[in-house]
This record gives sequence, structure tokens and C-alpha cells, in this order.
Amino acid sequence: MEAGVIAAFATKPIRADPWVSCLERMYATMDRPLHVVTGAFGYSGRWIAHHLLKDDVHVRTLTNAVGRDDPFDGRVEVHGLDFNDMERLVDSLRGAEVLYNTYWVRYNKQNKQFAHNTAVENTQRLFEAAALAGVKRIIQFSVANPTKAPNWTYFEGKVEVERLLKESGLSYAILRPTVLFGGHRNVLINNIAWMLRRFPVFGVFGFGNYPIQPVHVEDVAEVAIAQGKSRENTVMDVTGPETFRYKDYIRHMVRAMGLKRLILPIPPLAGWLFGRVLGVFLQDDVITRAEIKGLRQGLMASSAPPVGARSYSEWIAEHGASFGKRYQNDLKERRYKAP
Repeated sequence: MEAGVIAAFATKPIRADPWVSCLERMYATMDRPLHVVTGAFGYSGRWIAHHLLKDDVHVRTLTNAVGRDDPFDGRVEVHGLDFNDMERLVDSLRGAEVLYNTYWVRYNKQNKQFAHNTAVENTQRLFEAAALAGVKRIIQFSVANPTKAPNWTYFEGKVEVERLLKESGLSYAILRPTVLFGGHRNVLINNIAWMLRRFPVFGVFGFGNYPIQPVHVEDVAEVAIAQGKSRENTVMDVTGPETFRYKDYIRHMVRAMGLKRLILPIPPLAGWLFGRVLGVFLQDDVITRAEIKGLRQGLMASSAPPVGARSYSEWIAEHGASFGKRYQNDLKERRYKAP
């Protein structure tokens, strides 16, 4: 009988005590360095957090976005992001060694609280809170060639944020990526692919001979984490190993999708008007005039030596067929709540 009782207990599943699990998780984080990532459920922030977790770093994210999946199965500590509550902002950063700031806005819409001047003010508050919280280093995500785009508030805002960080007294690295690819949530590539699937002709602004130098999002994340371990103030372009003419960048995508599409030059104004009309149906800003101008100026490429190793041509050949099955409206899909 005793053997039967022992066997019964041996085969009966043991239910984990939730309080024990909570305590185990708490103690597991005590001896690990704390790094904070703004927007770890987004695109570039997600890959930074992913690589930090592999390095056994305690990761915290600041975000107000809801409705997005948690790819980390609860391993990333989540805090609300309220730029107007300085006390709470400081508390959310306290104890952090490094802050990776990916926060920015693409759109310039005052009525929807997506404005570049507001983003500058919010980022300044974040820097002030980081200083008060004792954060040791900030890795700031900027953009390639920020000073070469006058009258484009997206770039002007990035320039101002760089200035504020340099004058903050904090240790910093400013990373200037070109255009990202890789991962499963790439809005740019997905939405170009969506149009390629639905239209027999694809128009490139002008003749499409301007350069574009894509860099893999994981290469960017690895550079960011390496810079997080340094204490030297740095400003650097983060670029991939390949540079294409824009029309060839599109051709690689067409081939990867197994399509045959006519790629034609179109006047930039006509391309923008087509995007405006399409945007009415999609309820999105498909392309802005400033983005067209920046693309044609070659701002998506850099003269700096490449630091990324992953190849766009190889990646798109392997993954291109999976993109563009539905349009991805990032602004519409992203919902916000009070933190």
C-alpha cells in the first residue's frame, strides 16, 4: 500500500505556487543589470530587447501601445510611458544602467498628438528624467544624414534631439541607421509588397537611380547593445553592406515574390498624388512629400563604412514571398491608453 501511495504522489502533477514563481522571478532579476528600452513591443526596440534577454539582462520597456503581442512571454517588465508625469518617469528609469531610446513619430499631425515638435519636447523630458534617475548611458536612435534635409521637420527634430543629448551631460551614443529591413514587422517592405501584389505597374519617383542602403534590424540592435557597454560619447551611421539604386531595391522584391511587374519612372508630384488618393481608401499616409524628397536626395544611404553584415538581397530572396498579403496601417493598428 505504501508503494501505491508513493507511486500516486510520484505521478501526480505538482502545481507551481504563483507566489513562489513571482518570488523566483523577483530574485532572478536582483543580480542582473537593468536596461530600459522605449518601445520594446515595436520594431527596432523589440530586437534590442530580444538580444538583451539572450545576454541575461533584466529588460524593462516603457510603452503606452496596447493591442500588440508580447513576444517575450512576460520576461520584459512593462511600465507605462507618460511624458507629463516626471515623477513617474524618473521612477520607471531608476536603477537602469542603459536607456535605449527608439521613441519618435513618423507623422506630423498636431491634432492626433503625432507632431515632431512634441516628440522633441517629450524626448527632452525623457533625458531630464534619465539624469535624475541616475541612468549611466543613453543610446539614442536618430537617422542617417539628419542635417541634409532642411525644411523637413522629421529630420529637423532629430537634429534638435541630438543637440539636447549632447548638452545633457549624460554619456551617449547616437546611432544613425539608414533604412531598416528584417524581422516580421517591417511596415515599409510589407506595404511596398502589398502594392506590388495589387498593381501591374510600380512607379518610382523620377528615374529611381538614387541610392538606398538597407541595414538589418538585428545588426542595428547588436550595434546598440555594444555601444551600451561603452562609455565613450559616439555619433555613428549604422548601415548595411549593400547599396542599391532604388529601382533595383524594388526589383529584388519583385523577384523574391515571384512576380512580373513593370517599374516605370513617374514625376514625384504624380507619385505623391497617387499616394494621397490611395491613402483616402486605406486611411493612412502612404507617402509624404518630404519622404519623397529625402529619398531622391539619397538620404537613405551613407558614405560611412558599413557596420552591418546581413545582406538585404539574400534576406529578401528568402522572405520576400511572405510580405504584402495585407496592408499594414501602423497608425491605425496602434492603440494607446493612459499609462
